[in-house]
Amino acid sequence: MQYVIAWIVVLAAGLGGLIGVYVLTRSIPTLLPRTLVRSLITTWMLIPAPVPHYDSQYAPAFVVMLFEWLLQTDGDPGVAIRILLAATVAVVALVSLAHGLKSYRSRRSDAHDI
Repeated sequence: MQYVIAWIVVLAAGLGGLIGVYVLTRSIPTLLPRTLVRSLITTWMLIPAPVPHYDSQYAPAFVVMLFEWLLQTDGDPGVAIRILLAATVAVVALVSLAHGLKSYRSRRSDAHDI
């Protein structure tokens, strides 16, 4: 039960972090960097990674990476780093694809209006 409560706290903190990131990135003038920053930070806060030496226990990947890298003398942050890198590549690809489709549709609709 404590495990479920911990993930509820992580989700609530992620939602609070998302609101904070949204407020802090309002001043970014262009859509692509603003959406990319918001999406990456949200993903990094919420993507889970297995906790080494604790079977079937997960924690946010950035927390696992930081603890294993900085606080454990023989830590293994490799899995968490790979998960974060894969999530980063996926988010960048998806946001770029969505931005490209949006600009393609707007150029296509502008061409039909002429």
